Amino acid sequence: MLAWQKHKGQYGLVKSECDIPQIKSDEVLVKVLATGICGTDFGIYKGYREVDEGLIPGHEFIGEIVEVGSSVTGYEIGDRVVPSIVIKCGTCPACIDGFEAQCENLKEIGIHIDGSFAEYVAVPQVSLHKVDMDLDLMVGASIEPVAVAYSAVKKVSQFIAGKDVLVYGPGPIGLYTAQVAKIAGAGKILMAGTSADKDRLALAATNYGVETVITDTDDVYTKMNECFKHGKADIIFECTGVAALVGDMLPMLRPHGELILVSVYHDDSTVTFLPAGRGELTIKGTFCYTLSEFEYAIKLATEGMIDFRGIVETTTLDKLDEGFEKTMSKQAIKIVAYCN
Repeated sequence: MLAWQKHKGQYGLVKSECDIPQIKSDEVLVKVLATGICGTDFGIYKGYREVDEGLIPGHEFIGEIVEVGSSVTGYEIGDRVVPSIVIKCGTCPACIDGFEAQCENLKEIGIHIDGSFAEYVAVPQVSLHKVDMDLDLMVGASIEPVAVAYSAVKKVSQFIAGKDVLVYGPGPIGLYTAQVAKIAGAGKILMAGTSADKDRLALAATNYGVETVITDTDDVYTKMNECFKHGKADIIFECTGVAALVGDMLPMLRPHGELILVSVYHDDSTVTFLPAGRGELTIKGTFCYTLSEFEYAIKLATEGMIDFRGIVETTTLDKLDEGFEKTMSKQAIKIVAYCN
């Protein structure tokens, strides 16, 4: 089968011919129909996110079951599925409490085991989610990041309806987070990005009706004062992935405001916590989603509540490397590759 592998010390992924996976008793073999490139995959592609030699990345995908393990129940050949990245153990305290993403024995598809940048992938039953056969493949391959956004909005402790929200970073996760926050009833939503993001900000303004601010040319505080009732945000979603910006966001919150850290960080930063203490702020992390949250993200995406227009561009699996270069240079927001 065609697959894209990561080799240590080498930039990018290598297009390879690999054996079709042999499934275990609790797994199914999925023929990949479409797969998306995630920001997490950039780290693997560039080499600063270390993975096992020869790993096949990829975790945002839709496919069809072509083989079923002997202990798998509830699924059969021909089912259309959208797997989640999370592979939980089911027995540790976090799993028992329903926090699968914090599983003490967590494994992730495309990071710890081979993923979807291939024609076939072995998927444990615990990660499977069944979808309708007629689901648009682009939508199916986009459900996973919508689940991340939905989980982030669910992390807000206060009642979000009517609250002023600042979304920092107009990448795919930021764009989906803004939409989910709007669905949840947020009042004014302001999206922040740099001048390199001006097209993405324009997309958000046009399609979602949010306000926008360009952080390297405009003053964020002036814009917040124009948009927000009290001049500062009640809730900030940090979606840039730039750790150095986190400290800058604390003074942008009203007293008792909340900062939700949606990004996965690979660098360090220095943060002055005085605004957090004096403002009695809440700083909360979010990582992936629970399996029930993934199910609700399927509902949001498949019932037309998420607007994918202008976000997703498509290519084919054999041109995946071109898709990586296009997204990393910001010529595209999101790439989904179809498998022929």
